[in-house]
Amino acid sequence: MKVISKERSTQSSDELKTLGADGGSKQHSGGNHPTSSYLWQTGSVSQVGPGTQFPFQVWSQATGNGAPDVQSRTLESEENMYSEDESIYIRIPLLETFHNEPTARDHLVPYVTSRYKLINGFPSDNIVNITRSYAMSFDSYTGNAEWVYEILNRNTLVNNCDPISFGQGYDKGHLAAAANHRWCREAYNDTYLLRNIIPQNHLLNIRVWKDLENRCRNMSTDNEIRNVHVYTGPLYIRPMHHFELEGRSKIVPTHLFKVIIVENVNGTVRAPGCYVMPNEAPQTTDLNVYRMNIGEFQRLITGQNK
Repeated sequence: MKVISKERSTQSSDELKTLGADGGSKQHSGGNHPTSSYLWQTGSVSQVGPGTQFPFQVWSQATGNGAPDVQSRTLESEENMYSEDESIYIRIPLLETFHNEPTARDHLVPYVTSRYKLINGFPSDNIVNITRSYAMSFDSYTGNAEWVYEILNRNTLVNNCDPISFGQGYDKGHLAAAANHRWCREAYNDTYLLRNIIPQNHLLNIRVWKDLENRCRNMSTDNEIRNVHVYTGPLYIRPMHHFELEGRSKIVPTHLFKVIIVENVNGTVRAPGCYVMPNEAPQTTDLNVYRMNIGEFQRLITGQNK
């Protein structure tokens, strides 16, 4: 796994484009990303390191004495797959993002047992680019990010920046939402990098997808919640077509996903909320219609090839 921070990376000029307020472009750094044969693959909790891994794979580890028997499984359901003495692990890029991003103030809390546990790791073996706003892996085949990870809390939602307006035309969907990162100008500008942008249906963008983004922000202001960890990305489930954006070809996603992992102040982690929405005009504004459990989500995205 290679990680490139925004300040230290180098790449060609066409990879450095970001959308300006007038719809133009300016230079920003990032990282080149190799194309992988699958968007997602599974791995075990012991594979923190090289190897392609599934970003929201649930790893089970029985508690007790001795060396644990650790393995990844295909989930049939959240309700009956695991026994009560097993822990469920979720990979997030803890070490790469937490050391230089504002987080909720640490509190000394008593030891709390939580079934869901956060462990350090990356969703894939591609080069990961770290910006002030998010961590992300770019897929050169589709011209879009594979996934974008961001952390939301009361500090990151401080509004210190005025919005940047766009020109008229197609919707430039932000995977890491600009409204999530107004705590400093650099973080806010990073959300306008072209690689954080996907072609998104206009009505989806301004309706139910916006509602889901607002839900994430509202949760992060809850006094019982320390951090809200969010993975967002595109899916390609049906035949796809290309779309030209600022002179670059992007494949239009058929669906968008968002996985929300809530970390409580008391140290516990809630069951992840997984949402998948078709990239088209929404038929309903009920967010529960788009929600699925981890098992359904895993089967959906591990079964798709490019």
